[in-house]
Amino acid sequence: HIALRAPSRPSCAQEPGPAPRKDKALEFFIFGHPVTMSPSPDIHNEGFAKNGFPHRYDRFDAPEAQQVVEKLRSAACGGGSVTIPHKETMLPQMDSLSEAASVIGAVNTVTKSADGKLHGDNTDWLGIKNQLESRLDAPGRPKRRGLVCLLCGSGGTARAAAFAFKKMGADRVVIYNRTASRARALAEEFGFEAIEDLSLLADLPELHVVVNTLPGSTGFQLPDAAVLRRHHPVVLEAAYIPRRTAFLHQALAAGCEIVEGVEMLFEQGCAQCEIWTGAPAPRSAIAAALLRALFTAGSPHPAHGKMEPYDTLPASLKKEAGQ
Repeated sequence: HIALRAPSRPSCAQEPGPAPRKDKALEFFIFGHPVTMSPSPDIHNEGFAKNGFPHRYDRFDAPEAQQVVEKLRSAACGGGSVTIPHKETMLPQMDSLSEAASVIGAVNTVTKSADGKLHGDNTDWLGIKNQLESRLDAPGRPKRRGLVCLLCGSGGTARAAAFAFKKMGADRVVIYNRTASRARALAEEFGFEAIEDLSLLADLPELHVVVNTLPGSTGFQLPDAAVLRRHHPVVLEAAYIPRRTAFLHQALAAGCEIVEGVEMLFEQGCAQCEIWTGAPAPRSAIAAALLRALFTAGSPHPAHGKMEPYDTLPASLKKEAGQ
């Protein structure tokens, strides 16, 4: 029985984490609750195989943080991905942190070194930043002066988005959360601004990006889609189950270009693959594996039933897979 550490902040490592381990086959997992529908095994088993690593990746549904730590500390485990509800509770259990994990205050990637030390990282911000920039910089998109963003939510994924906006050099970021005090706290920490009434968005002269990190189950939408129709921002939805949330339906109806949750998942997963293998992620093969698992008719994948419409594939995955 391994005792959980009291909440504290481990050392922040500016250097890369542990070297990739190829000496023996290790087990990696997606840790969270619930994770029964997670496509992460499709990403990482493809990545390990294509990059020549003997490791296996599976789901580990764990309601309690204690269960996650005990599995991570077991001899056969090499690390894994961390999702809700453990991204923030895993922070003090790490022996070292990357700059991103330390600033964001959440861990979504754990790598165990040969001596058993746990290194925490965060690739969610790369999943957000890389997917947004590929849309914003695409040929034919109107030239913009500066970057104005709306962020909905204030949890671990919202913190990753705030970090991404900082790295993107955003000029103005407005944060909304159902609990206004949490939005204000996040805005103050990152030097952004909070908004309590979404109707005030009508006053924005420009809006280039909207990132929603509120759970898909909330059914969240903007109270007035006029701001989307007027500015046509790139809209990123972090949730991927269901694939088309109420918010994505609203954005599509307003004519916005979207980044789907499964595309963010793919992007952050490719960053994890590079951490664990020390080599570029086989992006085309991973994208093809996701499309096969999630969108093939009759697929037994547990998330397949949540991926409608099947005749419209996620844009970046289709492009990466060469389809």
